[in-house]
Amino acid sequence: MKMKRGDAPKTRAPKSVPYVRHGALTRKSRRDREQWARCLKDIVNRPLRTIINLLKKDGVLPERHGVACPHCQRSTLGPLKDFGAKGGGWAHMCKGRDCKRRVLPHAFHPIFRVGTGKSHAGLGDQAAILFCAVSGCTQTTVRYLLKKNHKLAESIYKSLYDARAKYVRQEEKNIRFGEDVEWPGVEADEVDVAKGEGPIRKRDWAPLAKKWLKQRKVILHTDGARSYKLRVDGVVHDWVVHMKKRVKVNGKYAWVKPAFTKVRYHDIADNGCSNKKKRIWVKCGTQIIDRVWGGLRRHLGPNRKVNSRALANKVRSFQWCYWNKGEDLWAQTGNMLTALFQQQHE
Repeated sequence: MKMKRGDAPKTRAPKSVPYVRHGALTRKSRRDREQWARCLKDIVNRPLRTIINLLKKDGVLPERHGVACPHCQRSTLGPLKDFGAKGGGWAHMCKGRDCKRRVLPHAFHPIFRVGTGKSHAGLGDQAAILFCAVSGCTQTTVRYLLKKNHKLAESIYKSLYDARAKYVRQEEKNIRFGEDVEWPGVEADEVDVAKGEGPIRKRDWAPLAKKWLKQRKVILHTDGARSYKLRVDGVVHDWVVHMKKRVKVNGKYAWVKPAFTKVRYHDIADNGCSNKKKRIWVKCGTQIIDRVWGGLRRHLGPNRKVNSRALANKVRSFQWCYWNKGEDLWAQTGNMLTALFQQQHE
């Protein structure tokens, strides 16, 4: 018996297709329910030795005892010792007979500063400002809370952005899509943080796609921009249309609402065998990256100078925050600084 055209078996989608990206289900971040190991009162109005020990324990300060002297590079530093107010307070002294220079615990730090003058502040005040910056307080709020010079807050915030940017650029070298999970979902989109040129062009998208996605076996989810339809080896492309369409139904035109998510399937060669294929059901869309752009704009604030180093570092800073979403950001800051300290000694 021959089957008619309308008798062909139809492909039915599963009852529930989860929104999966990079092989993991999406999860919401509830900052109002997060618990950190530290709070601001652990730092404010504490003895300097207590603050130093706390920052070393959290990884914000390095342990300099036994480390090569940064001045002579021949001898090592001794244990932390209090040399009094005239001697500079708590410091490490070089064991070298010809050096004997003292090094403060936060000297040569990527964020903290050593100096004198009216605008200078001690390690405790700088640590308190850093905690406020990590927790997301604005610089204006910091001045109200701690009554410190605005230049000091600007310096700490800028140094934090620079440190995050350096760490992110280093970690990006280890990112390889599709390495942990086969055919993971990856979202791509563009954003204008200032007055820009609009949708991404094919000449801009082509080198990025070939660098990050070629032969990576990923399912790419984008919007309906034409540039993303570029064919790349090892990439399966899904897209959704974010604009309403005017279609003709039964001789009448009507507006159809946009579909921000849509369930689709792909028949992909199983283990490189072209004759044997497996079906993968996915929920396509750009919901995650669209939410990311909103958070990025809030993180950048209103002042955005195009093609500036400050803007680029703030973008990287937000990228670091997104990587650690839902985590103890103070503890993650300690881990980041520990990694940067190790790079300095390599």
